Amino acid sequence: MPDPSDAAIRELARNILARREYGLVNDKLDLRWQQWFDSLRGLVQDWLNRLLNLVQDWLNRFLQWMGILRVESPLLYWSLVGALLIAVATMFAQIVWSIRGVLRTRASAVEALPTRPPADLAQQARELADRGQFLEAGHRLMIASFGVLAERCVIELRPDRSNRWIREALRGSPLAQALVVELGALVERTERIWFGNRDNQPDIYRDWTALYQRLVCWRE
Repeated sequence: MPDPSDAAIRELARNILARREYGLVNDKLDLRWQQWFDSLRGLVQDWLNRLLNLVQDWLNRFLQWMGILRVESPLLYWSLVGALLIAVATMFAQIVWSIRGVLRTRASAVEALPTRPPADLAQQARELADRGQFLEAGHRLMIASFGVLAERCVIELRPDRSNRWIREALRGSPLAQALVVELGALVERTERIWFGNRDNQPDIYRDWTALYQRLVCWRE
């Protein structure tokens, strides 16, 4: 008996479809589709050519009529030219006005969006400390301190820059060297506790409070 496996069945099907009569059928179908596509393309091209010819013929006749009108009736000719110019200018002004209206609408929509006021991180830190969350409070003051430095153009805050990058940037900043050393050490200490045992001691908040006040009062 022949092998009834899937591989044998697939091989038999390939052999049947490879016969000459099947190839002729497929060739005929491909030829019919190609002929239909060529016929459709020819119809579209003929329609476009007729349309272009009509437009060109109308334009030529209009220009000829305008030329005759200029000679036989200059007043009517220039009146018509002026009317056409006014119509074109009006259409152009309408387009410009519409574009400006859309731009104004978009600008008004953007301005109308509710803006969230900047968070008072120092106040949040005080509230967290009052609830005994000293580590969270110190962390908020660390972020608030970075904000103060960014406002003074000491550093540039960006979401893709880590605290380590900030510590490196502070070394070349105009900030007093003593503040740079103290700030770098306190940031490193806060990170170690934040990502470590999360020891919730009040001294971390106390140290950040003192350093934050010094940064607020710092002048270059």
